[in-house]
Amino acid sequence: MDIKKFKGAIFDLDGTLLDSMHIWHDVDEEFFSRRNLKVTPEYVQVIKNMHLKAAAVYTKEKYGIKESIDEIIDEWLDLCTQGYLNNVDLKEGVFEYLKMLSDNGIKMSFATASEKQVCEGTLKKQGIFDFFSTYAYVSEINIGKTEPDIYLLAAERMGLKAEECVVFEDIIEGVRGAKKGNFTVCGVYDKSSAHDEDEIREVADYYIKSFRELL
Repeated sequence: MDIKKFKGAIFDLDGTLLDSMHIWHDVDEEFFSRRNLKVTPEYVQVIKNMHLKAAAVYTKEKYGIKESIDEIIDEWLDLCTQGYLNNVDLKEGVFEYLKMLSDNGIKMSFATASEKQVCEGTLKKQGIFDFFSTYAYVSEINIGKTEPDIYLLAAERMGLKAEECVVFEDIIEGVRGAKKGNFTVCGVYDKSSAHDEDEIREVADYYIKSFRELL
């Protein structure tokens, strides 16, 4: 993939730039175990593209959680923030690739379902936050990654059209959502979404196992 064909690059964070999907699993396990409940694959599948408030509403209604929506969110954020700061690393080749894009004048944004207080400290700790000229959070628009809105917002904030950008995503829902917005999409391997690899390869324009392939 020749990145010089594009004026901008939009990156998902969890599972794409950050090796962080295990943190969400740990948060779910701890939250449920405190209530003598079990995390199911079905639950994980349903909430994985939701913003935090929607996931909290769903969790409260499905499992009859006594805490308020805000209390559930606060508990998740407390668990998650520490996990991100202490147990999350960049995926292979990420720093080098972002630096290469920066050196070539490619604008960069991230588009994430994570919350600001969870991810920004980690991006700064890993030394990549300043590569991004802007960013977009699913919580700003309350529309998940199955639709192109989050990617369109990121492109708009960079002053670019969808056709001028490439989106990097590790989940099939995000790949499909970005394609709906007429973005070029590069699928990124992550073990958490490995079961969808064949479909991601089919829908995306490109697919990589590691960012080192693009250096």
